[in-house]
Amino acid sequence: MADTHEQEKKQFKRLFQQQGVDRFDFRFQVLEAFLKLEHHVTIKDIQAQLKADGVELDAGFVLNSMRLLHRFGFASKIEFDDKETQYEHRHLGLHHDHMVCTKCGSILEFKDEAIEKQQLKLADAYGFHMLQHKMEIYGLCSKCMEHRSTIVSLDKAKQGEKLVVKEFDAGKNMQLRISSMGLKIGDLIEIVSAGFGGQMVIATGENRLVLGKGMAEKIRVQPFGQAKIPDHESDKESRDTFSPPMLLSQMKTGQEGVIRKISGESVLRRRLLEMGINRGSTIYVEKYAPLKDPIELVIKGYHISLRVHEAANIFVENVKFKKR
Repeated sequence: MADTHEQEKKQFKRLFQQQGVDRFDFRFQVLEAFLKLEHHVTIKDIQAQLKADGVELDAGFVLNSMRLLHRFGFASKIEFDDKETQYEHRHLGLHHDHMVCTKCGSILEFKDEAIEKQQLKLADAYGFHMLQHKMEIYGLCSKCMEHRSTIVSLDKAKQGEKLVVKEFDAGKNMQLRISSMGLKIGDLIEIVSAGFGGQMVIATGENRLVLGKGMAEKIRVQPFGQAKIPDHESDKESRDTFSPPMLLSQMKTGQEGVIRKISGESVLRRRLLEMGINRGSTIYVEKYAPLKDPIELVIKGYHISLRVHEAANIFVENVKFKKR
């Protein structure tokens, strides 16, 4: 790393002097402070490092210097959702993507060759020449997940999370209000947005619901994948022993399972029933289209196609790979 930094400093001196950049010595100090940090940093972080080095420079000058470092390819500018602009050292010829924890703000760098190749294939399928790209995955890091209760109130949920409604910690009137909105125990929901004026928007099936903070505090939820989704048509014993299903849209080619539940708008449910897709039927994923949509399925001996967003309304249990 030291050799890399020395090389960067030599290139900095050559390029900045060739371009006649003003206040060269101070900008070089900004570069040195930036390289010492070698992670995602803000202007304040760089100022703190400069101060530790015994250098006092105002934020405006540091910002201007970092813009120049970005322009000449020494720094990458990173702008994550709802976070202050950050910079990281750009290592020429190397690329990575990011996972961002929405709770603690930690950033994990990763690279996956399979994802890189898939992006190139996807671009080629659309006749698109890709020049550059970035991937940002937002969620909760392993440390935050370790300290998170299994069941939490809905107002603690983060945008993008998929959850299962477990219980209503509310009086009779509040429970009636929640039920009248079409939300019930066992529903799979997704957080569309949160934190806007104390309100949050959730999706259940194809319906969007707007909840105030007071109501969200009364709804207890569990992350999908950890939760047991109850079947309201079966008895209590079967609900207690029921293992969580997965969405049909999440199944892989060659997997087979038993349909447990169908959600979504009544029009969609009616259409699915007409196609023979009903509770208790065995369904097999034959293949995905080249661009992953639609899905080719086999049910009751018939071959059918479903769009991925339609398959996301079908819960399947006892999923396993099966040769055909």
